[in-house]
Amino acid sequence: MKKKGKRILGLLLTTLLTIMVLGACGQDTKDITVKDDAGKNETAQKQDETQKEEKAPSKLGSRTNPVPFQKTATIDDELYNDQGDAFPIKFDLTIEEVIRGDAAYQKLKAMNEFNEPAPQGYEWMLVKAKVKFVKSETQDLSFNIDGIMNFEMVSESGDIYSGDIYGTTEPAFSFEMYVGNEKEGYIANLVKTGEKAQLRYEEMIGGQVFFNLQ
Repeated sequence: MKKKGKRILGLLLTTLLTIMVLGACGQDTKDITVKDDAGKNETAQKQDETQKEEKAPSKLGSRTNPVPFQKTATIDDELYNDQGDAFPIKFDLTIEEVIRGDAAYQKLKAMNEFNEPAPQGYEWMLVKAKVKFVKSETQDLSFNIDGIMNFEMVSESGDIYSGDIYGTTEPAFSFEMYVGNEKEGYIANLVKTGEKAQLRYEEMIGGQVFFNLQ
């Protein structure tokens, strides 16, 4: 089991530098695109052409309009060098598979024998995710993403799970990569038994994207 916090010093150092440069940021939904089955991109602001609603839908990637399950979201972000210069990047993030309950626990035990059963009223949720670093204005800076530092489970009742206890996964979703690389791994967290949940990706200093897990 893992406590949240001290796993990747490099991420924290990068975050401190970025905060010094940009200051505090909000928790707005990030601008994203979602790839459809034909490989085309659907803009985050696009409205369903078959519906004529007076009120526009929530922004794609928000809690009320999450990225559909197994769809790929292309997320805009930035990297910063030691001088505080910003370099725009894009990366793809896909939720490939979700396992929960006893099946998730059995898989977690196979990954690490010290993973414990979920406490009363909760069950394990195991999420297989893939990330691809697709575009960057610099070849010299690496991109970091981590299943503990950047992700939270959010219940349908609005509870943000504390994340005090995590399952140890293999491979863990914790990567440093340069542009052109892609990786996949598992994120494990506890959720209330039988309750639907979303996965929230959040940058270290703000900006977030919600993913549907069913």
